[in-house]
Order: sequence, then C-alpha cells, then structure tokens
Amino acid sequence: MIKIISTIGDPNGIGIECLVKSLDYLNENCSWFLNTKVDIAGNVNLIDKYLTYIKYPYKIVDDYLILNGRKYQILSATDDIDIEFGKINQNSGLVAAHSLEFSVSELAKGNYDILITMPISKEAIKLAGWKFPGHTEMIANALGVKHPLMILFHDKIRVALVTFHTPIKELPYEISYNRIIHIGSVFNNSLKIDFGIEKPNIAMLGLNPHAGENGNIGREELEIVIPAIRKLQERGINVSGPFSADGFFGFGEYKKYDGILAMYHDQGLIPLKLLSQGNGVNFTANLPIIRTSPDHGTAFEIAGKSIADPHSTIEAFKSAYQIYENRRKLI
Repeated sequence: MIKIISTIGDPNGIGIECLVKSLDYLNENCSWFLNTKVDIAGNVNLIDKYLTYIKYPYKIVDDYLILNGRKYQILSATDDIDIEFGKINQNSGLVAAHSLEFSVSELAKGNYDILITMPISKEAIKLAGWKFPGHTEMIANALGVKHPLMILFHDKIRVALVTFHTPIKELPYEISYNRIIHIGSVFNNSLKIDFGIEKPNIAMLGLNPHAGENGNIGREELEIVIPAIRKLQERGINVSGPFSADGFFGFGEYKKYDGILAMYHDQGLIPLKLLSQGNGVNFTANLPIIRTSPDHGTAFEIAGKSIADPHSTIEAFKSAYQIYENRRKLI
C-alpha cells in the first residue's frame, strides 16, 4: 500500500478545500488511489471549522476525516487557530510551517512514500519567523540535500529552474558555469528516472533578451551558458540552446522538447502557468522522497467561497503516483 502524507498549507487560503475535493475525486475516479493510505498533517478542530465554513460534506470521528465513507487520519501537527479567509498573518504562517515540518520529519523517518504540499503564503511564513523562502529550500535543508531541482510541469511541458527564488538583481551572480552543468545533469537524470523518458531532449533558455544577441545584449550566454551547454553535450546529454525565451514559447518551439531549462523563476513559470491553465504541478527533483504540489497558490481572493478548482491538486496526486511507479520500475 502506498503511504501519502499531505500538508494543509495556509489555512486562510484554498488549500484544505482543494485537498478534500481532490481526495473525493481520486477515490471515485482512480483505481490506484484505492490502494493508498492518505494522512493529513493538520489539526482536527481547525479542519472541522474550515469545512463547516465552506459547507463541504464531511464527518469527523475521533481523529479521522470521513469523506464519502472513506477515512483519512488527521495527524496532530499544528495548533488550532481562528481561520481568517484571505488574511495574511503570523498564526496562519505558523500552521503552514508546522504542517510541513511535521510531514518532512515523517518522510525522513521512512513512514511515507509521497509528500503532497498544499500552498503556503511566503509572506505569512516570514511573519512566523521561517528562514526559508519556500517549500523547496526547507525540504532540501531538512533532508540534507544541497542541490534540489524545482520542476514545474503540465502534460509534456516540463520546466526546470537554474535559480529558484532569487531576486533579479542577484541573478548574474547566481548563474554560473558549474551550476548550469550540475542542474542540467540533475534535470536530465530526473527526466529519465522520474518521468520515464529514455533519451531526453532538453532546451536551455538564455539569461538576456534575445539570448544575448551574440554578446550585444550581455555576455553571460557567450561566457557561461554556451560553454556549459557544450560540456553537458560532451557528457552525452542532449541539450540545445541558448534560446530566446519569448520566441521559444511564443512560436511553439517548446513543443519539440522533453524538458526546458529556464534561468530564473518568472522566465520559465509564467509561460508554463499560461499554458497549463491552472493545472500545473510543482515537483522537487533530486530528493530521496517524492514531493509534488499544485501550482495555484493560496488564492486568498476566493478563499472560503467554496469555488476553488482542485484540478491542479488532483494532478499533483496523480503525477506523484506516476513518479513513484517510474522509480519503482528501476529498483
């Protein structure tokens, strides 16, 4: 039986709503889901209040959430707080942080196979005193992994990032020859192992507009990116570029590749989210565990209105299961 643990994310957002909607959908429509044990790292009273407020059909018996007759254990991982839908505050940030910290600790002990993380507010967790900019960095630190890789994907579009939550002004200092080579190698391995692609075809984007235009708009491509591409090619990795990001996505070149390596957050994720129409999945590669997350964020503006679309969360569960199966085939 596959053991899955899910965080609840920021309780002032849509995370718990999307989670329960996804559990109901998967239980009714996916045969593989019947062979899973899903636990929720949260708080019984907190989840009770949340679901009562949004008028979602459920029961809670002891520490079990019951949805359409199926039980999901609520693990005592966070405090109970007052829910303030749409609000950013320290208490909701603490709940989100504690839910994640508890879940990662359980995975590190080998108690679960898969981690699903619901969205957090980076501002709220900062108010709560968290030192990490996001999920990826915290999970990697807890598991002792120096170089995690953030991959966001939908269907056959898979975008990996050379830098994650780096301010624009710091990008030229973060993007190095060695970093690109390392990230490119990790990405290639993940495409093979986690996505089951035998010979991945990877596209690399440039840092500057028009990929530097042969040194006329910045020299990073000539001095860093192109030499790194050549070294990856020498290692037998099928990588091309650097491509100008606007034309690459605007004219459909992305359809020719199994993976796309973007230099920074918005360069890769804006087109991915536009193309996925809210159904994208965030996956952290190069970890000893499987972690996926929906890409929709906390959506504070619609929190508590019972109108959140769970499709991205459903896809996070489905793709985590597929990655689990892909890895198991290699054992």
